[in-house]
Amino acid sequence: MRTLSQALLISVFLFASCTEKRTSVGEKAYMYWAEKKPGNDIKILNGKYWQSPHWTKEYELYLEMQTNPKWVKEFLKQNKMKVKTSAELNLPDDAPTWFEPRIGLKAYEPSGFNQGSIYFVDEKTGYIMFYEIQL
Repeated sequence: MRTLSQALLISVFLFASCTEKRTSVGEKAYMYWAEKKPGNDIKILNGKYWQSPHWTKEYELYLEMQTNPKWVKEFLKQNKMKVKTSAELNLPDDAPTWFEPRIGLKAYEPSGFNQGSIYFVDEKTGYIMFYEIQL
């Protein structure tokens, strides 16, 4: 009986961890990405999230939000972002229709290894829109 219980538990774990996550609901996209609800100082405007069923947590995120300049500054610092120097923008063809970075936003990218993630920021107002990918 114990072996059957253990096998059932392992099966449930394997199947539960092998389900794809997908949403176009902004707050849900943020929660999948950050693994917590947005704080009171964050207003989610739009979002789209996809995560593979693999244990390696491959994901793709589009997010548009309004927060405060202090949050943005800390986010850029903690994630070691650098100003994107190349004028070339390679946004995916399947970007949501709302994902159109406006003129005047400063573009950032991760320092070091980058698979195409890009962050558009207005540091004065706390507006941030980004595409993040990890494969």
